[in-house]
Amino acid sequence: MKIAVIGGAGFIGSHVVNTYLEAGHDVFVVDTLINGTRQPLDRRARFYQLDLRDPQLRALLQAERPEIVSHHAAQREQRDLPAEQSLLDADIQVRGLLNVLDSCVSASVEKIIFASGGNDLYDRPESLPLTENAALCPRQPQEISKQAAEWYIRYYTRQYGLTHTIFRYADVYGETEREHLHHPLSYIIRMLLEERRPTIRRSGDELRDHIFIDDVARANLCALERGHNQTFNISTGEGHTLSQFYQIVAATLNSDIEPVYITNSLVFGLPPRPNAITLDNSLAKQHLGWRPQVSFAQGIQATIDRISERMGIKVPVSVEQPEMVAVGV
Repeated sequence: MKIAVIGGAGFIGSHVVNTYLEAGHDVFVVDTLINGTRQPLDRRARFYQLDLRDPQLRALLQAERPEIVSHHAAQREQRDLPAEQSLLDADIQVRGLLNVLDSCVSASVEKIIFASGGNDLYDRPESLPLTENAALCPRQPQEISKQAAEWYIRYYTRQYGLTHTIFRYADVYGETEREHLHHPLSYIIRMLLEERRPTIRRSGDELRDHIFIDDVARANLCALERGHNQTFNISTGEGHTLSQFYQIVAATLNSDIEPVYITNSLVFGLPPRPNAITLDNSLAKQHLGWRPQVSFAQGIQATIDRISERMGIKVPVSVEQPEMVAVGV
């Protein structure tokens, strides 16, 4: 199967690319390299440095004729003025997506797989875990644009017959690259490996759903053949706090360094997020034949191993890790 991965040089996109290649698929990547590098990409994947808003995308898809387009482009550039940030998010997430969708239709693409928002799309929960039908309340421009994008994708399915699968990811962790770190875990690991004190700009006791990158990549593999015209939470259904992440990392690295927690809402004036949120993954289990396989402790250990290997640092012998209680199972 021939697959185009838009945003395939980013954190999630590059893992999806490598998973597709290992499964024997023909893959090419479209990326600007603003939020990623070519370094993690498998050389078997053809690469095109192109903005998803560029009109040349239509000609590229017509020439390559992929059966599947996986849309994992992310917008992480930050502008000083909120109005400028909103315009940039809408330009990339909405106008850019429309260019992708029109290009898919013109190239007779069969299906688009779209990475939407996740934890932050949902309203403050009355009960956990949340299903895909729970009330939505995106609070930031990026989440608002993602929600609009979902409806444009559904419209193209009705109007043009373009099949889709929409993914709402929990907080994805497992990054190894120093640039463009998104999940705090990778920053925590790097700081402790360097014996420095981390500053974490989130609350330590905020309960959220977190999922390891390898499980996310497997979900994308399942979606090639299943989950047509459906929206899925890709999650563990469990809640953990950053304090729990920190305790396991510190115990594994035999570190007694204490972090500094600074909440985003206090420092940057951001609207508050729900204090607790977990996402129900039952629909993905039923219709994709997918379930998370990497436990909380296993995911953290794998991330430590991968980062320490990249940094050329030998991880000290770990002590017994503290027992962690998952919430919302």
